[in-house]
Amino acid sequence: MADEKNNGKGSQGNDRVSKHDAWQERKVEKAKRDDIDVISKRTLDQGDFINVLNSLDYYLYQLRMNMGRIKVITFDKAQEFIERSQRIKEDINLLNAEMCGLMGYTYKPPKGFSNPLAKEPREEGQKKQTEKKTTSRSEQTTVVEEAIA
Repeated sequence: MADEKNNGKGSQGNDRVSKHDAWQERKVEKAKRDDIDVISKRTLDQGDFINVLNSLDYYLYQLRMNMGRIKVITFDKAQEFIERSQRIKEDINLLNAEMCGLMGYTYKPPKGFSNPLAKEPREEGQKKQTEKKTTSRSEQTTVVEEAIA
């Protein structure tokens, strides 16, 4: 008889959905939205990061919407906060790259970021060409000076 009362419809044994089931349903509905990303938690730290990033997202949105409207939120102060948040993202990207390097993994940065520890072959090639040009010019200058003397 007790089993009939609590037939999986909730902790009260009536037609109400349990708090956990309602919470799960809200999560599934949110996951269907285009503006929602789903993140799996692999570590306990992940929950902290998710909470901090959700707060940051909310407050950056509020900051952008209210700058110039609320007198204490000047454009310069808003820009300072936005730049700080960008630096924090870059620091986390660097942290990820350093951890991968330590473990011997190839770091594949998320979309919109680059590997801060990667050696850019293009830049190295450009430096070598610049050195060659500099060397050639200095050699030419030496030859010209010798010819004049």
